[in-house]
Amino acid sequence: MGKVSIDWWIGELRRHGASDVDQYEAKLRSFRDNEQKVFEFIAEARAALLFLRNGIKVVMQDRPDLRLSFNGETIYAEVKHYNEKETDRNDAKAMAATPFEFIQVGNVVDDEGLHGWQQMCATAIKKAPQYAPGFPNILVFVNHSDALDLHLRSAVNEFDDAVRKAGASSPLRKLSGMMMLKNYQSVGWNATNVEFCYTSYALHAVDPKFVHLMTQGQLA
Repeated sequence: MGKVSIDWWIGELRRHGASDVDQYEAKLRSFRDNEQKVFEFIAEARAALLFLRNGIKVVMQDRPDLRLSFNGETIYAEVKHYNEKETDRNDAKAMAATPFEFIQVGNVVDDEGLHGWQQMCATAIKKAPQYAPGFPNILVFVNHSDALDLHLRSAVNEFDDAVRKAGASSPLRKLSGMMMLKNYQSVGWNATNVEFCYTSYALHAVDPKFVHLMTQGQLA
């Protein structure tokens, strides 16, 4: 992790027209002596800039982190940062030791006791009090772990199971979908590192035009 420039990220948010940046800047600067914490909070700016660069209005706030305006509709976004994991570092060491051979990559569950998709589902459930009632809500994972890049669909499936068990009145139904800014990108025409998965039992659906815009040729 290199040194994070708070000034650069704040400048980019303002240049692209984000609203209420002052309170977000104050939060970042309050942690300026904690480089790791600043790095994690920058995830909100990274997600916001993806939306802003696609013509979506963004208000920086807390609980949920972002208020988006798209085609006259309000969508709330909660952002979760995932650090590189010990599994990733172990894989990198193994590949460096045998650069001309295939290796079996590790599994997060062996190092942390839970599969990646289980951790992501648990995060989505834990954040239920932060989802805004009466509107579509999305959970945006800003991911720095190779080990989690392919787990979003499984996380949503696990979340759907939890919602079904909780019943029709569950506050989990406020969550309309999960989105990931992935560590790797696809290749070729329309390459992207953004993935979106709808949840199955949401009270308010996300506009499919929004999802299409976010996942076609986006490099966040």
